[in-house]
Amino acid sequence: MHLIDQLHPHHCSPYPRLGSLLSSIMIKSVTLGLTSKPLLYKNCIQVRPLSSTRVILEKSNSKANKTPVDFNARHLGVSTEVYVPPSIGNLPSVFSHPVVVFNALIRRIYTLGLNTVQVGIFRYQSGLKPNFLLWKNRAIQNYVNVNTAFAQKKVSNVKSQISLWVEEALEARSKQLPKHMQLEWQLVKFNEVPKVVSVQAMMIPGRPLEHIQLIYRFNTKQRLIKLNKKSGNTDKLDRDVVDYLVYLCDASTNNLILMGSVFESRPDSKLPKNLEDSTQAAIHRMKMSGDLFRLPPQ
Repeated sequence: MHLIDQLHPHHCSPYPRLGSLLSSIMIKSVTLGLTSKPLLYKNCIQVRPLSSTRVILEKSNSKANKTPVDFNARHLGVSTEVYVPPSIGNLPSVFSHPVVVFNALIRRIYTLGLNTVQVGIFRYQSGLKPNFLLWKNRAIQNYVNVNTAFAQKKVSNVKSQISLWVEEALEARSKQLPKHMQLEWQLVKFNEVPKVVSVQAMMIPGRPLEHIQLIYRFNTKQRLIKLNKKSGNTDKLDRDVVDYLVYLCDASTNNLILMGSVFESRPDSKLPKNLEDSTQAAIHRMKMSGDLFRLPPQ
């Protein structure tokens, strides 16, 4: 999500992320402290066999206690590995790598089937009708709001729309933006229709099923206008950006929280195994996924 990729003339990332023109000021990876984080929730049950985000909830002291769990969606992050089917254009030639292409297509079909099952489970167990059109529009608005606030160094303006992990990462990145530079971010257009690539119903102990995790693919053309306050010079940078953003949606209110971002899986990547990570590993993944301007793994 880094639209500041061109702010540093000697570093141009070949991997545009959320705000792709905004991240390569670059701003090395920021090690985010955990002292400001709330206690992690433990034992959140997720319906999906191959979970993409594990919510960690603290165990209830008594099973007989019927009081709803005190739950804050902003505490959640992307804590487990998620498979994002590679786009067709990123697959190798079927003639030179037939097995890789075949396996990638099988995994894509499998993921589509899992998404369909997740939607069915959510509708059946929650009694709520998914409003995908409204959620997509709100995700787009969230995307614009977050990029705009970051460019203006006003992350606090979108505090209620992002997780604590994303907020902390954005604040750390914002402090490293040049003080003599005034930025303006614009979403010029969508190169493709935004689409959902992953759906996961999320069951939180002690609460009715009403949360669903959505991963959107945004292929956009973005513009960054830079004003140098010292010289008065203005530069305009346009760039195509593809982002995979993870949102937590409360279907009862249609509110969305940006939990973090993920990367498209490699053509030869396998489906993640359904293994329980340690709490420390989950914390590390949530912290990394919350940094929207990080570079993808090599």
